[in-house]
Amino acid sequence: IGVICSVVCSSVVAREIAEKVPGAVPFVHGNGCAQLGDDFKLTKNMVAGVADNPNLYASLLVGLGCETNQVSGLLETIPKTKPVKGIGIQQLAGGENTINRGVEIAELWSQEAASQQRVRLPISSLSVGILPVDLDEGSLEKAAPVIGGVVDRLVEQGANVLFGLSQSLEPAGLLLSQRSDDEGVSNRLIRAGEGLQRRRWKNVSNGSLTHDNFSEPEQTLARLEAQMTGTQTIKSVLGYSEIPDEKGLHLITVPSNIVEALSNMASSGCNLVLIVSNRGVLTGSLALPCMTIAPQHQNEAFDELIDYTVTSEPVSLQVEAVISEFLEICSGKQTCLEQLELGEFSIPHVGTTF
Repeated sequence: IGVICSVVCSSVVAREIAEKVPGAVPFVHGNGCAQLGDDFKLTKNMVAGVADNPNLYASLLVGLGCETNQVSGLLETIPKTKPVKGIGIQQLAGGENTINRGVEIAELWSQEAASQQRVRLPISSLSVGILPVDLDEGSLEKAAPVIGGVVDRLVEQGANVLFGLSQSLEPAGLLLSQRSDDEGVSNRLIRAGEGLQRRRWKNVSNGSLTHDNFSEPEQTLARLEAQMTGTQTIKSVLGYSEIPDEKGLHLITVPSNIVEALSNMASSGCNLVLIVSNRGVLTGSLALPCMTIAPQHQNEAFDELIDYTVTSEPVSLQVEAVISEFLEICSGKQTCLEQLELGEFSIPHVGTTF
């Protein structure tokens, strides 16, 4: 059960509701108050997207009442695919009343969810995120063939794969553009490959922002990272909180912050994310199981964070091993990050916060 605050001001109440209900998870963030323009749109879309994520049986939106990101507007945005309700602290005359009402609603959903029977589903019912994190050249050379094989297998079996288009992958835009049949997608990737296009406050020339050309080392790493996307046709390039229109391989824009990137994948409908890291990461997502994959190291200090270690075994055998572990996690096995209860939620900003 997702208990989701519409604004930072209702985060404490959302947490208290979730703490009192079995199986409830609080999704709190620092946004939603007095936001305008693209930042407000992003907050609204991401909250609505997480509420609609298929991993949640039901979603309870908790607002204050005077925020920009109104609960009523969110309820109009969220598809009617599951139980969704909204409550407000001001409308219910205080935090205690809101907590009591929220617990009443969420407890009923919790009982309904607990009574559901598990059934077997095909891989084609899944949306899988792939998020590369802090990979160096050596790690990429080991991991890229395996992850590329996994991506191809998932797409061949009908799954949606959303591969993170981060700043580190953008220099391979021209290379990736050759794998799309859509002219708009190809052009977008070509532009990304020409230089850093993301909004930022630097390199002002003649009163306007300029973009940086990528260095040769950046291009080398990007070409290796591109191997992890496999060989399938790239169907689309998704922005924040966008959901694919068709099955297949998609690139999805992600920020450099791991939690924000995972939250974006959750709001775009992913059921699970494969984090491919040099060693391991110390955080995951509240909405998604995060399966961590890393190359083998002599220093085993981070082994407790890793679900699968890439070795020197044949690539085909390792692809099968990753898929096998992936299916176990999709069927209920906890990831290392879940066992350690390492999960967060955060919404990025596309402009400057004043």
